[in-house]
Amino acid sequence: MSLHPKRFSRALAAIVVLSIVLPAFSPVAPARANSLPPLGIVIRGHGFGHGRGMSQFGAFGWATKLGRSWQDIIAFYYGDNGRTLTTLNEADAALTPGGVMSVRLEAHDGKQTAVISDNATASWTGATGTYGALVAQPVSGNTYNVYASATAACPAASGAPNGFTLIGSRVTGPIDFVTTNGNNPLAVVPTDVLGLCEAPTATHKNGRVRFYRGGLRATPDAKGFYRTVNLLDTETYLRGVVPRESPAGWGDAAGGLGMNALRAQAVAARSYALSEARYTYAKTCDTQNCHVYGGAGLRTIGNASTSLLEDSRTDRAIADTANYVVKDANQKVVRTEYTSSNGGRTAGGVFPAKVDEGDLAADPVLQSWSRMVSADALQKKYPSIGVFMSIVTTHDGLGGDWGGYTTSVTITGTAGVVTRSGWNFRSDFNLNAPWYGVEHIVPADPAAAPVGSILFIGDSVGESIATEFATAITPAYPDMNFHACAGRGMAGASCLFAIKPPQLNLDGVGIVNATPTPAIAVVALGYNDDPATFDAEVQQMLSALSSKAVQRIVFVNMSSRATSRNYARSNEILQAATANPAVTVFNWDAASAAPHQGRWFDNSSLCCWVHLSTTGRTEFTMFLRQQLDALRTQNLLPVTASTAPVMLGLPLARNHRGVMVSSVQKKLNATLGLKGKSRLKIDGVYGAGTVRAMKRFQTSAGLPATGTTDRATWDAIGFANRTDLAILRVGSRHPSVSTLQRSLAKVLKKKIPVTGVYTTSLANDVKTFQRRANLKPVGRVGPSTWTVLIATAARS
Repeated sequence: MSLHPKRFSRALAAIVVLSIVLPAFSPVAPARANSLPPLGIVIRGHGFGHGRGMSQFGAFGWATKLGRSWQDIIAFYYGDNGRTLTTLNEADAALTPGGVMSVRLEAHDGKQTAVISDNATASWTGATGTYGALVAQPVSGNTYNVYASATAACPAASGAPNGFTLIGSRVTGPIDFVTTNGNNPLAVVPTDVLGLCEAPTATHKNGRVRFYRGGLRATPDAKGFYRTVNLLDTETYLRGVVPRESPAGWGDAAGGLGMNALRAQAVAARSYALSEARYTYAKTCDTQNCHVYGGAGLRTIGNASTSLLEDSRTDRAIADTANYVVKDANQKVVRTEYTSSNGGRTAGGVFPAKVDEGDLAADPVLQSWSRMVSADALQKKYPSIGVFMSIVTTHDGLGGDWGGYTTSVTITGTAGVVTRSGWNFRSDFNLNAPWYGVEHIVPADPAAAPVGSILFIGDSVGESIATEFATAITPAYPDMNFHACAGRGMAGASCLFAIKPPQLNLDGVGIVNATPTPAIAVVALGYNDDPATFDAEVQQMLSALSSKAVQRIVFVNMSSRATSRNYARSNEILQAATANPAVTVFNWDAASAAPHQGRWFDNSSLCCWVHLSTTGRTEFTMFLRQQLDALRTQNLLPVTASTAPVMLGLPLARNHRGVMVSSVQKKLNATLGLKGKSRLKIDGVYGAGTVRAMKRFQTSAGLPATGTTDRATWDAIGFANRTDLAILRVGSRHPSVSTLQRSLAKVLKKKIPVTGVYTTSLANDVKTFQRRANLKPVGRVGPSTWTVLIATAARS
């Protein structure tokens, strides 16, 4: 629709008036990274467990590092508000009627109770006779069929047991099994005590037998669910608790001072157990829900030997503190909670919050820890929030990092807000403790310089951070090609285990040659390479990257905490590579060298203190992200990958040999006008004279005067499009020849020595490959043969 001229004039006048009356608008500020939805969060915390009461590592630190007695330790953790260390008296007998501690064995919930006796002295209290095995099989409600066998053998998990005799039909429970000597403190394990049959699992395919002192009972709970309960006296019960809660080996530490930590544990466990009243049918249970209790011994079915779960040191700690408990001002036994580590400060509550010098002195692995959680994981856990936007924690204000233990967590999204208690958020993500703080992982700043494609090449350390990498790094650098597998070396070592596409089973150099040319390469390799040969392998990698004109090369050096090899020399070699201005080294060794950062590493996966704990995986990922961001800020990350054709045989450096060196020498003579004695001998040997001449040329061309012919120098000297000059042939000596030898060995399935020297024998192998690949069998390697060979090696 068009406007009438008069109407158009009035409209124009209105616009003019508005332009005068309305205030001017300021330009809208561009979005910044902090205003965009976070990629996820990093949670950093302290301690392992709830932090209430005694820290087990704290007790160890007080005993071994600070020289405190077990009485001192108990007083520190439990001695406030009228609580005292004292002994049990007659009035406390009601806590264990008949002197019996009853323990629910949770792994047997809902199952029949099947026991064995190695010396065939098992009996059912409802009948006479001793047997090698007995079964209480639920029929309905509180009714059981009881079966017996003269042989000590575990039956099937259900159904009428084969080879057993029915000795009690539809008997009202509970059903109690005992052995002749099972209640004697001196009973020999496993001979004299009952073994309880545990059903097969994925880990223990034939099942196991766990041996218990005292008796075993089959009984339903108040709702009719079937339970198995261990009945024994308190001091005997503690023999199966204390070594499960605190390592018995602590007793040997500091010349035996560690025994005081075990004694404190015995008192805390005794008090806690006696204060329990969990169920109508049992006082406590055998897992972290109550106390970790393992019984007296454990044997895999089919194995003749039994692992003893009690220990003489913890037995002594129990005996040394016999009947000692903590009572409150009303002489009631206290529920003496304890935790593995409180991170250096107790949680407060029933037992006041205080700095724990013992825990700090013990320096346990989980005294400080880190965890990464992606935005996707938060949105999946709390779908009502929509897109995750922010997270805020509040704390108890009782001291320490972040203002103390976490009391609440508020998660805000585009569609709503969820608030969780600090404890519930801990449970939501299985965090180690409720003392933690949270940081956002910000996306890339929209105003930051654009970045081109990145090739990341890693070994098992890189493989271990794949999830964290995808959370914190890839979204900020989306043109990422991630390749990491266990066992990969810089050159010569490919993946140890089967991998899935698009991952490639190649060494680091092979990955470079088999993948599209990136703008940036991040190489996190070296742990699987021998420092004695590492220099040559790094040169092979530089040669492969330079031949593809990769513009920014980043090496990540290695932690020198390793115990299998000393990587100091390897790190020196990587640092020396920075003489090339296109090379950067991310110094992970320095970033992870502080004593407390030892907890970033573990020795449980594979070996050697180079692999990362959960904390280490988070910290290594954030280190890589911060280092990449720093290069980005300095505009050292190129935008696009090179479009230059593949140029094998670069860089050329001191002592390299071959036709490419001859080409460079001829060009230097012509370009620099070298004559007479200064003229380079065209001998194909990259010697001191060639280095000097190349430095002279590089200075004149405004290039770094390294004396090495890298891709930039090759192009500047006039060879930018002379791929025909990139030739390896008999007499060539170069890291690219090593790559050629490895690749040929792979595709021809024959042993070819990796020497870096192009011999007549190697030329024959090249001819064999060329014939099989329908290439002209000339025995020389130029760009065409190189491209076909590398692609073939990647698929073999």
